[in-house]
Amino acid sequence: MMRKSMDCLKKIMGASRERKVTMVREKKGEATSVLQPACALRLRPEPAEQVPAEIVQTIERQDAPPGIQWGGLTDIGKIRDHNEDSFSLLSLVEKSLIAVADGMGGHDAGETASMMAVETLCREVSEGVEKGLDPQRLVEYAVHEANRAVKQEGARKNSNMGTTLCAALIVDDTAHIANVGDSRAYWIENGYISQITEDHSLVAKLVADGMLTKEEARNHPQSNMLYRSVGNDEMIKVDTFQVALKKGGSLLLCTDGLWGEVSDEEIRKVFAAGCDAKTSCATLVRMANENGGEENITAVGVSGG
Repeated sequence: MMRKSMDCLKKIMGASRERKVTMVREKKGEATSVLQPACALRLRPEPAEQVPAEIVQTIERQDAPPGIQWGGLTDIGKIRDHNEDSFSLLSLVEKSLIAVADGMGGHDAGETASMMAVETLCREVSEGVEKGLDPQRLVEYAVHEANRAVKQEGARKNSNMGTTLCAALIVDDTAHIANVGDSRAYWIENGYISQITEDHSLVAKLVADGMLTKEEARNHPQSNMLYRSVGNDEMIKVDTFQVALKKGGSLLLCTDGLWGEVSDEEIRKVFAAGCDAKTSCATLVRMANENGGEENITAVGVSGG
């Protein structure tokens, strides 16, 4: 099975030099199995689309807008000696922006990449909201701008830095989501959990093609291999989604340090307990550490009133 997986990878993409990459497309309800990235490998990128016209590393932490409750937390985990994750909770009058990012490229590079991506995202979305731009196109454009900023900073420092980036711009009762990488967005409602985003990883492709089971993918030695990330190329694809936010439901954004240690069913049970978003995120981070804490762990949650 291992040889078959690698042969498939070479036929589809062709492996290249070290680094990590990511993506997201409109997703059906079923969640992809838990994977566990370690160090990352860069694969040959896909064709790019044109850009449309404190705890640790928190960019903005503010009171939630009326009608919703939110909370966010990031933790270094049990193994790493520094935290390369960043997240944001940004209130924009009657709108709000949440985001998570998982940096890569080494000690300073990973921290810089994730922080810069979230900072750029927040700035571009804030300016776009003031101009009354379409929210879905705005959050997608902001991710493209984050990619450009990280790419330029990497070139300036001669660094192979990069980051995942998963963001949701919440307007009224709709979350406009944009994603690049293997950080995830989940929707939890009425005892069910759905993974909104798709992982841009080798093993996710192999599962989709029926070459691996979800359980095999969970422990696959190439689970760290991604094919799209922010800062990897001049132009990238950004996957976008819209989710209707219903009363009693919860939206969760998280990095692989969470979903790699805590199963979808465990996530569902935590939110089904009825605690507020902040408490639910703290519980999930604690569980990820108890289950190994091999990566930095970040969770941001939003619940309807």
